[in-house]
Amino acid sequence: MNAPLPGNLTQQWAVQRIWTPPDNALVAAGIEGEFVVARIRLVAMGLLLIAPTVNLLRDPSVAMFRVGFEVTLAAALVSGLIWLVLRRGAWRQWIAFASSAFDVTMVSVALVSFLAVASPLVALNSKVTFEMYFLAILATGLRYDARVCFVTGSIAIAQYAGLWAWAAARYDLADPAYVAEAGPYISVDLWTRLILMAIATMLAVTVVRRAQRLLFLAVHDRLTGLFNRGHFDRALVAAIDQAGRAMQPIAVAILDVDHFKRINDTHGHFEGDRALQHLAAMLQRSMRRTDVVARYGGEEFVILMPFTPHEAAVARIETMRKQVAAAPLELESGGELTVSFSAGIAGLPPDDAATGKDLVAIADRRLLAAKRLGRARVVGHDIIQPASVA
Repeated sequence: MNAPLPGNLTQQWAVQRIWTPPDNALVAAGIEGEFVVARIRLVAMGLLLIAPTVNLLRDPSVAMFRVGFEVTLAAALVSGLIWLVLRRGAWRQWIAFASSAFDVTMVSVALVSFLAVASPLVALNSKVTFEMYFLAILATGLRYDARVCFVTGSIAIAQYAGLWAWAAARYDLADPAYVAEAGPYISVDLWTRLILMAIATMLAVTVVRRAQRLLFLAVHDRLTGLFNRGHFDRALVAAIDQAGRAMQPIAVAILDVDHFKRINDTHGHFEGDRALQHLAAMLQRSMRRTDVVARYGGEEFVILMPFTPHEAAVARIETMRKQVAAAPLELESGGELTVSFSAGIAGLPPDDAATGKDLVAIADRRLLAAKRLGRARVVGHDIIQPASVA
């Protein structure tokens, strides 16, 4: 049994887990979640704009009605801008932080406006507006990034605490006039609000960490730790769509371990599994963060290389093939095993493929050609070779 970590090491480990960037699968899920939040935010702002508009039209002389309309209208305009940016495919990871910070900041702006045009206790004791903090913190879970949850919750707590500190320093919060308008000033209630916001933040982080774990198991191959075929297929569709909009090249490579059945028959399935793990680890280390490496089935692997011209992809895979061949696997039973692979590569451009399925089919055809040519090679162009596969 492992000994428990000291308290300071445990805290460092927990912070490190929270601050670990999500992998590609979680980033993709986070993009979808950001779209969901953007649509809900836009609809919500449209509905929330109804009441202040009606109030302003009914009595334009009331300052609080005017400020409420202006704040809600500004929030609606920014919500529309965020939605348009996402719709155009201009997503960046910082957008999740910025949009989440915007959500909680607009709640704080509304409370500050209450303080300016009404009274400090109207701002501090607000029930409906204050509870929107929790909706904003809850929505961070859809980004599948614990860092976003933590940062957003911290911003919300800091802003509300700052509002309280400012009001306490500038106003007599026990003034009967303020109390008559918005209820009594009870500091323990405000402390409770801050504690509840902290709890909501911790719950959001916990839920996201749990979702990350479940999603990791759902999209990764248990043996190699690489992505599985299902995730690769989804990533390929998204990458081709993005490449088409941005007019950028994209390449796909299919790799097959040479004579894998012979490895199993000679050294056993345990060493065969270790050979797959060995190759998977080398592929993972050689890839960029934007690439997607997956186990496609059995001894086949597939690599998605966005923003990579066809010839550059061929050169990268050939370099990788040589590196793998030069790094034999040390067998548990003693001795070494040289692992080699054959590969076929397709890319847009120059290949004529309308879908991801077509692109994979072209790469698979070239993998077959590589095998027919004697294996341990990379084929990036169509080759007419009538010989049968060995």
